[in-house]
Amino acid sequence: MNPRRLIPYVIIFLALAGAYGALRWHQGQRQAREQGAKKVFTVQEGQIGTLALVRGGAAVRLVKKDHEWHLLAPLKTRADQATVDAMLVTLAQLNKERDLGTQPDLKAFGLDRPSLVVEFTAQGVSHRLALGSQVPGARGYYALKDQEPGVLLISSGSKDSLDQALPALRDKTLLTFNPGEVKALRIKTGKTQVDLEKTGAQTWRWTGRQDFKVRSDRVEALLRQLHAARVKEFLDQPPKNLRTLGLAPPPRTEVTLVTGKGSETLWLGARKDSGVYARNGMDGPVVLVDQGLAEGMARAAPALEDRRLWGGPVPDVHKVVWGPPAKSWTAGQGKDFWNLKGPGGAEIKQPAARLELALWKLQNLESGSLLKLPGGPASGAYVLEVFGGDDQPLFRLEELGKKGDQVEVKAQKGGQTVTALVPAKNLAEIQDDLARLTAGPNPPK
Repeated sequence: MNPRRLIPYVIIFLALAGAYGALRWHQGQRQAREQGAKKVFTVQEGQIGTLALVRGGAAVRLVKKDHEWHLLAPLKTRADQATVDAMLVTLAQLNKERDLGTQPDLKAFGLDRPSLVVEFTAQGVSHRLALGSQVPGARGYYALKDQEPGVLLISSGSKDSLDQALPALRDKTLLTFNPGEVKALRIKTGKTQVDLEKTGAQTWRWTGRQDFKVRSDRVEALLRQLHAARVKEFLDQPPKNLRTLGLAPPPRTEVTLVTGKGSETLWLGARKDSGVYARNGMDGPVVLVDQGLAEGMARAAPALEDRRLWGGPVPDVHKVVWGPPAKSWTAGQGKDFWNLKGPGGAEIKQPAARLELALWKLQNLESGSLLKLPGGPASGAYVLEVFGGDDQPLFRLEELGKKGDQVEVKAQKGGQTVTALVPAKNLAEIQDDLARLTAGPNPPK
């Protein structure tokens, strides 16, 4: 085909494409104008610097300072940032559902005495939104903007987002510490006291109890639990005698955190429904927190002891041997898989994740109690060995015999040998995971 014959078609195509583009541009412009006409306020949420909610003669006032919102009245404290941010988005994106124009009688719309007035400043310009009665059929609320006489209709969802009570606007943060900066942790419940000191990046010790081996991962979990704790409810008028709440000195539970910036103390008291009374130190407000926080602190002392028989890093393992001594399996670490060799020359390849699941359970296998050596006679029924690089022995576990719902085992690690009782179900889970590996890459469920 002669290329010159295509030129008219190319011109037609370009003309149509240009017309289509111009049409889309005009449609976009028209939609933007229509959307802009629906806006109640032409502001952006980041431009708003003060905010007030006025109900009758009472007002809740907030101000933005150093990129954070703070309550100024009726009390001075940090505000809940997420709640305030949601209100700012509502104001910036607030649309009018209808414009009823100027109305001679505002009383008919509940706007002679508004139930809520939202006042705010954006870039130094003051704005006001007065909310009146609900529209018949619960389809929205009547409103007045600034000093304009026209009555507007806004959605019920917008009104609900703006109509926030003081408790919802208060910061729910219970403790302000940074978990990575904690140097010491003390938990006192009755006569039991836990005194922990950080000795390394992720290692802890119990001050005064050198023989107590601390599970540092559980200390870190406690710190995360404390850091994530939030206020469930603020008490407007707590009783003068805080003894009934379990918060009179000394409280039922006292938690103290020490960082380079100082210390912070949390008091936990009596239960109320599904919560627990609490306060930040002697002078903090009385609040309710989730009862799981108090339960976690009460269980801290016994849970912090490291009773793991091995507890070594799973990535250090390069070879695993398990099973009855005469019919054992050996797994060697490959590039992407573990290569398993078993009785009769059987060979199987397994993804690393499947074997590492059993190793993770072995890592967390805890003893209920330690026994005196040498323990019972070896049954030879089951042995589990873990090796590092160059076949360096890391851990050896030998089953000695069952005792009710526990199993007596002999454990060897780093030249030390102990006999211990471990939960039978936990050991059985490890053995079952390893047994499933020998059934092939995709064993039946």
